[in-house]
Amino acid sequence: LALLPPVLVPHSGVLLESHQDLAPLTIPTPSPSWQSPTVKDLIGFGLQVALGMEYLAQKKFVHRDLAARNCMLDEMFTVKVADFGLARDVFDKEYYSIRRHRHAKLPVKWMALESLQTQKFTTKSDVWSFGVLMWELLTRGASPYPEVDPYDITRYLLRGRRLPQPEYCPDSLYEVMLSCWAPAPEERPSFSILVSELERILASLKGEHYVNLAVTYINLEHDPPFPPMACARVPRPAAKRPRRAAPIS
Repeated sequence: LALLPPVLVPHSGVLLESHQDLAPLTIPTPSPSWQSPTVKDLIGFGLQVALGMEYLAQKKFVHRDLAARNCMLDEMFTVKVADFGLARDVFDKEYYSIRRHRHAKLPVKWMALESLQTQKFTTKSDVWSFGVLMWELLTRGASPYPEVDPYDITRYLLRGRRLPQPEYCPDSLYEVMLSCWAPAPEERPSFSILVSELERILASLKGEHYVNLAVTYINLEHDPPFPPMACARVPRPAAKRPRRAAPIS
């Protein structure tokens, strides 16, 4: 096996046992020195994931199932990008069959629009999923689009609807998330750009972003820790209103 960076966990049954001390990113194990995350902690976790995905992109690998449930956290709070094939069993309700592919269960609420339409995955579809992962982090593990039926998600996204800005999410970070959800894949940032953007955002955080959040991570099976919010829309050019024809005299 090629040497892997610390933020990647190799997929191997032989190596699984040595990583049993890792916890899912959405359910960290409390410790005396670290009880609840700050906004800075959450963005830092996202930066670690972006670094791992940057490495995968450089090696021409496509993850296809990037989500918080497939990222692990060790006792030193180092994030490991992984996919042990276990998440589909543990979080089975997050995977759904698309009508045209009834036998293939897919994480539709994390999938890019073009992947929902064609079942094709690229690094830019991983970028879309990364935006959803960042939203998961800033909501402390809420499930995306809880009000949308999985079979309606494609039509929902085609209307320009997107996930809302989380309560504690800086505006600059939400702009990064929205860029990950651009309808056209070529309009989305690369993981190298995402790494730079997250580093810039982390460097700009002020004192209020260091305060421990009152609500820590929750299991994805639980209700969101905040009331329903209106989803954001991707801005579109204003349509011109047609002129009325003058009456014939």
